[in-house]
Amino acid sequence: MDVIVHELTEDHFTPRDVPDFGLPEPVYAQALDNLVQANVDVIVHTGDDQILLGYRKDLPLRDMFWVFGGRMKVGETMADAGARALVRELGLNVDRGRLGFANIYNVMWGTRSAPPEERGFQTLLTLMKYRCTEEEAESVAVADNTHQSVRWHSTTEIRELHTSGSELIHPFLPIVLQNAGLY
Repeated sequence: MDVIVHELTEDHFTPRDVPDFGLPEPVYAQALDNLVQANVDVIVHTGDDQILLGYRKDLPLRDMFWVFGGRMKVGETMADAGARALVRELGLNVDRGRLGFANIYNVMWGTRSAPPEERGFQTLLTLMKYRCTEEEAESVAVADNTHQSVRWHSTTEIRELHTSGSELIHPFLPIVLQNAGLY
């Protein structure tokens, strides 16, 4: 079944430039306490059973492997947000024809980077998939401060980490990979 996303924009909506992080930390923390964040994450994979994961620096996924993405900006489509995240985090300019929707999740995280960390936050997470070419796969690298490192993993390796109870794999990762048909 194909996923159809209907993105509606009124004629009088005014697009505007929004900085990467446009709120002072106390205001951002207050927003996390009171609003559900819209996020887009992208599973970058190859046709031969390889999934690219980043070793995260920040909460809620600090010291774990995860996919790439983040908050949507005002005026962005989901594809815009996913493509922007891949450029920002990996230096990867994507072919939008290979960027597709996987699933949507309502995620309630137990921790967050803005104090108080233990307060957690909630996101409406749109998960997308991007199948890399060989050239793209060879070109990816850490391009910002989100990840300490990035590395290709086989689904077998991810399964082994998961079944061994490794703390490197967040319990949600196998779920989103399986639901995306990649696990």
